[in-house]
Amino acid sequence: MHEMSIVESILGILREEMVKHEGHKLKKVTLKNGRLAGVVTEALQFAWEALIPGGEFDGAELEVIEVPVKVACGECGEVFSPEHNRCMPCPKCDALLGHQVLEGKELLIASIEVDDQQ
Repeated sequence: MHEMSIVESILGILREEMVKHEGHKLKKVTLKNGRLAGVVTEALQFAWEALIPGGEFDGAELEVIEVPVKVACGECGEVFSPEHNRCMPCPKCDALLGHQVLEGKELLIASIEVDDQQ
């Protein structure tokens, strides 16, 4: 389960970011997980719940926003969200190849929320 190492990396990034918020406590982290990122949301949640208790981020909430795939057709430029990740026929011209992925590959920290009390 590579999600465990992904969460460990996220925790490292959060540690660096929390230096800017010295004395504050992390309340919530929001991640964006694209459908094509190859990361299972449930496994991310499981890894978070396994790694957080007892540490400096104990009690912090993880929210994962799943980002659907959005592509631009390589033939006609039509922007669409395909039903499947592998077969992506353009709804306008039926082209199957050459599409540019606009959204859905990302895995990123979208926001963090810290306690406003010191």
